[in-house]
Amino acid sequence: MKNLKFIGFTMAEVLITLGIIGIIAAMTIPQLIKNYQAKVLEVGLKKSYANLSNAYLMTKASLGVSNLRKAFAANYDSDNGYVDAPIFIDEFYKQLNVVKKLDSIYPMTNFNKTKVIMSDPGRDSPKALYILPDGGSIGVDVNNSSIIFWIDTNGPYAKPNRLGFDIFEFRVNDASDQIKPLKQTRTYTQEELEDVKWPEVAGSPCNKSSTQLLNGIGCAWFAVNDISPEEQSKHYWKNLPW
Repeated sequence: MKNLKFIGFTMAEVLITLGIIGIIAAMTIPQLIKNYQAKVLEVGLKKSYANLSNAYLMTKASLGVSNLRKAFAANYDSDNGYVDAPIFIDEFYKQLNVVKKLDSIYPMTNFNKTKVIMSDPGRDSPKALYILPDGGSIGVDVNNSSIIFWIDTNGPYAKPNRLGFDIFEFRVNDASDQIKPLKQTRTYTQEELEDVKWPEVAGSPCNKSSTQLLNGIGCAWFAVNDISPEEQSKHYWKNLPW
C-alpha cells in the first residue's frame, strides 16, 4: 500500500468544467428544442394534408361527382354567387366529423411575426374555424373559380397559430381537380406594394423579410416539399424564422 496516490479535481477545476458544460448546453439546447418543435409541426402538416385529401375524395364519392371544382366552383351567378357551393361545403364538413365551429377568426401572426392578425382581413383570410376531433381545424370556401382550404394543424387552442408554421392554405384551381398547396408567386418591395390592389396578400408571400399582413399564406408548397423559399438547397423546416 506504499506510495498509493488519490487523483482528484480541485474545486476550481470542477467549477471550470461545469462552466464549460453550461455554455455548451446554453448553445445547443435551444436549437434542439426548435428542431423538435419543427418536426412536430412538420408531422402535423403531413397528417392534416392527408386528412384533407381523404375528405375531398370521400366527398366526391358521397356526392357522386368526379370533378368537384367543375361541379361547384365553375358556375358563378352575378346575383347569387356560387349557388351550388353550399352543397359541396356541407358534405365536405360531414366527412370530417366537425366537432364545432368558431364564431370568428382567432388571433394569429404572420410568418415572420411582423404583424398580428386580430380580425378578418378579407381576401384570402385564413378562416380555419371548424374544429376537428383531433384538435386541428379547417375551413373551406369557393371563390374565384377555386375551392380554397385553410388548415390549422393543431387548431386554435394550441400555439403557435402562425402562418407557415401551423396554418396553411391549399387550393383546387384547375381542371385536374387536385388539392395543391399554395405557393408564393413573387416577392414585392414595399414601394411596389403601394401600387397593387391587394397589398396584404399580393404574390402569396412566404419570406423572412416581408411585412405583408398575410406573409406566410404562400408557404404551404415549400412546407410540404421541405424546401426553403429563400434558398432551395436548404430545408424549410430547419430554417423557420423563429
